[in-house]
Amino acid sequence: MKRSLLVAFSVIVLCSILLPTALVSAVYEGYETSNYLAIYDCTVDGAWTADDEWFDAMTPPNLPADFEWRQKWIMGDAVMQYFLIEFFTDDTDDAGDYFQICIDHLADGGSAPQADDIKIEWVGHNELTLYQGDGSGWVVYTDYTWETDVYVVDSLTTSILNDETHWVIEVFLNRGKTEFDTSGANYLPGIRVAVYDESTETLASWPPTSADVPDDWGTESGVYGEIPEENIPESLTLVTAALLSSVAVVVSCYLLRRRPKTEKNSTC
Repeated sequence: MKRSLLVAFSVIVLCSILLPTALVSAVYEGYETSNYLAIYDCTVDGAWTADDEWFDAMTPPNLPADFEWRQKWIMGDAVMQYFLIEFFTDDTDDAGDYFQICIDHLADGGSAPQADDIKIEWVGHNELTLYQGDGSGWVVYTDYTWETDVYVVDSLTTSILNDETHWVIEVFLNRGKTEFDTSGANYLPGIRVAVYDESTETLASWPPTSADVPDDWGTESGVYGEIPEENIPESLTLVTAALLSSVAVVVSCYLLRRRPKTEKNSTC
C-alpha cells in the first residue's frame, strides 16, 4: 500500500474512534449556534441590567421575528450557564403563557425524549416545572434546587433589542449538576427554545419543531473563548456605532469651540 493511502486510511480509523458521540445525533438543518465564554457580568433579574450585559452572546440563525434568545457561560466550580429570551409581541400576563428550554445533554437524539433530555418550562410567569425524558415522553423531574441549580426571572419591560414593552426572561442553569452536564456530548448538546402567548395563541420556537422529538432540535457548540467581533449581533453593533458617533460629535464640537476666534466655524 502506498504511503499516502496508508496515512489516509489511518486518519479515517482514528476519526472513527475519536469522533464525539454528539455527532450521531440528528440536527435540524440550519439551526446551529455557539455558546461563548462570558465577557460581561450577568444578573438574572429579567432585564438588561447594563447596556452591554448581553453583547457577548451570539444571536442564533433563523430566529422567528417574534422572539430572540441568547446564551453564555462562566466557569466557577462548574460551568454556569445563562440564557436571555425576549418575546417581542407578548405584553400580556396570561396564565397559559410559557417558555421552554429543551436540552439533549448527551446529544444522542431520538424520536422521543430520553433520560438525558431535560425540559425547563416556566408557565404563567410564576411556575417552574422541569421534565426528564423516560424513553417515550416526559415525566416531572424534581431533583433540583431553586437558585442553586436553576433560577428564572422574567418581567414586562423594554430592552436594547426592542423599545416596546414585552416579556424579557433570564435563566441560570448549573451545568455542574449531572442531569444538566453537557461534557458527555463534548459540549455539543441538542437544544430547543420556545415561547407561547396565550392571548394570541402564538408559538415561536427555535427550531420550529416539537419539544417531543430530540432528533429535530438544534445544537449548540460550547466555545472556550470570547465571541468574535463578526458574530456580535448587528443590532448591538449599530448601538455601539451610534454611541461612538455621538462621542465623535461631542469631541468635534469641543474642538471647534477651542479654535481661535479668527477662524470661522459652525456651532453644534
